[in-house]
Amino acid sequence: MSMTPTMTTDPQSAAMALPAQMVYGVWRRILREAPLAEAMFDDAVDDAALERRFALSAPECAAVRAYAATPKPTRMFILNYRFRMVGSVQNALESAAPLTYRAIKGAGLDLKALATEFLDSDGWRDDGPFVVGYCARVLDFLAEAPATAHPAGLRDLIALDRATAGLIRSLADRPQAATPDDGRLHVTGRAVAVETAHDLSPWLRSTARIGQDDLPAKPSAYLSSMSDLAASPKLSGLPLRAARILAALNAGAVDRQGLRQRLADAGELAETPQDTALIARLAERGAIVGPLA
Repeated sequence: MSMTPTMTTDPQSAAMALPAQMVYGVWRRILREAPLAEAMFDDAVDDAALERRFALSAPECAAVRAYAATPKPTRMFILNYRFRMVGSVQNALESAAPLTYRAIKGAGLDLKALATEFLDSDGWRDDGPFVVGYCARVLDFLAEAPATAHPAGLRDLIALDRATAGLIRSLADRPQAATPDDGRLHVTGRAVAVETAHDLSPWLRSTARIGQDDLPAKPSAYLSSMSDLAASPKLSGLPLRAARILAALNAGAVDRQGLRQRLADAGELAETPQDTALIARLAERGAIVGPLA
C-alpha cells in the first residue's frame, strides 16, 4: 500500500546515494503527514524552512525534494494511499465492529471524515491483515470523538463492540487451558460483560433502525461470548446483577463464600435469591465453569 514512486530526474539522481532506510522513512512521513506533503510542492518553501518546520536533516530534505521533483506521480501515490487507508478504516469497522458501522451510517455521521480524523491521530499506520487490532484502535478513537456523542446510546454500542474486539484478541493471544475441577468458579475467558447507560435492545432487535434515534437512558448490561475463534460473537442481554457477579469472578477463581465477600467488598449485596440462577445462566452462556450451587 505504500509503494514508492520511481525517482528519475536530476534531484532524484542526487538522492540515489542516500541510505535506503532513510529514504523509505521520509516517504512514509510524506504519506502520513499532510502538511509535509503540501509544503514539499510549495515553491515558496525553501529547504531551510522545510527542514525547520518538519525537523528534517539535510539528507532527509534532499529525499523530500527528490520526490517533489516528479509531482504528478508522487501526488498520485499520496492520494491513492490515503484513499485506501480511509477505505481500510471503513472495512475494518464493517467486518469487526458491524454494529458501530451500521449505527454511524444510520446516524448520518460522516464516516469518511471520522476515518481521516482517526488516521491523523494514529499516524496513518497500516496494520495490513490484522483487522481486529486495527479496528480496536478505531473504536478507541470513536469512543471519544465529539461526533459520537449523539445519538444517545451510540457510545454504549461502541463500548460493546470494543469489548468484543478485546475478547477476540484475548482468545487469539491466550491458548485455552483446561479448567481445574477444584470446587471453585472460574471464568472461561470466552465471554465479556459490558454495562451501559442506555438500553441498547431497540437497536439490537431492529438493526434497520440502528443509530437513527436516541435510546432510552436505562442502566443495562450485555454479554458478548464466543465458543472459540472460529465462531461468531453472540450478543445477549444480561441482568446487571449477573454482570457484577462476572466482574467479581474476573479477579480470579473463587468459591461461593469468596464470591459473596468480593461482591460485598465492591459495595454490592453479598447475595440475592437470584444468584444461583444467574450463575447457571453465565455458565450456560460459556462465561464461567464450576459448581452452580
